[in-house]
Amino acid sequence: MTCRNSNPKHAATGTSHCVPQPRPRPRSRRFLAAAALAGAVCLGGVHNHAIAVPITLDTSSLHGVAALLEFSLLDGDLTGNNSATIGPITTDGTLVASDCSVGCTGGPPYTINETLGLGQFLQHVILGSRLSFDLTFTSNFAGGTPDRLSLVLLDPGTSFPLLTTDPVAFPGGPVPVESALLIVDHAPGAVIQIATVTDPVAGLPVAVPEPGATALFSLGLALLGVQRIRRRIGRVSSDAGTAAVSSRAVSTPTKPGE
Repeated sequence: MTCRNSNPKHAATGTSHCVPQPRPRPRSRRFLAAAALAGAVCLGGVHNHAIAVPITLDTSSLHGVAALLEFSLLDGDLTGNNSATIGPITTDGTLVASDCSVGCTGGPPYTINETLGLGQFLQHVILGSRLSFDLTFTSNFAGGTPDRLSLVLLDPGTSFPLLTTDPVAFPGGPVPVESALLIVDHAPGAVIQIATVTDPVAGLPVAVPEPGATALFSLGLALLGVQRIRRRIGRVSSDAGTAAVSSRAVSTPTKPGE
C-alpha cells in the first residue's frame, strides 16, 4: 500500500491518506487454478471412459466377403455396472443391416451394457480393404470376475468365426471367447487387448493408437495454458510495481519553505 500527501495544506501538518496498489485480477488466478487442475488430471492418467479409442481393421485379405461383426459385453461381477460404446463404423466396403436389440441402445453410435447379463451389437458388412470405428468403455469392477467386452468376426451364414486367433490369448473371463479379435476386461486400468490371428496367417491386424497419446497431448495444452497465464500475471505485477514507484516519486512530501 502506497501513502501520499494529496493536499498541500495537509502536507504541512503531516496528514496523508493511503492508496492501495493494483493487484492481479482474481480472474487470472481462477484460470491458473483451473489449468493446474487440468495438468494434475493428465499427470494422473486419463480414465478409459473418457477416451474414444479409434480402431482400424485391415480387411484386405477378406475383400468382398460377407461378414458379421459381433460386439458382446458379458457380465462377470454380477453387478450391471459397465457399458461400451461403438462409434459410427466406416469402411470402403458396404455396411448392410445392424441389430441393436439385446442390451443395446442408440444408433449410431451404439451403446451396449450387461445389466441383463449380456449386451450385444451386430453389424452385417461386405468387407472392403479396411473397417474403422471408435470404441469407448467404462472400467467399473465390483470384485470377482471382471465384465468382458469382445469383438468376433463371424460368417453370417454359419455363425462360425471367419478367423482363428490364438486360443490362449485371453484366459479367464466370465465365459471363454472363441476367436475374438480383441477384448476389454472392465476393471481399473482396463486396456484393449489384441489377439494374434493364426488362420489365415496374414490375418486382420488391428491398429490401435499408442496408449497415453491423448493424455500427453492434453497435458501439453494444460502446461501451455499455465505458461501463458503466468506471463500475464507477471506483466500485471510488473505494471503494478512501476505504478507504485511512480506514485511514491510523485507523492514525496515537501517541507514548508522548500
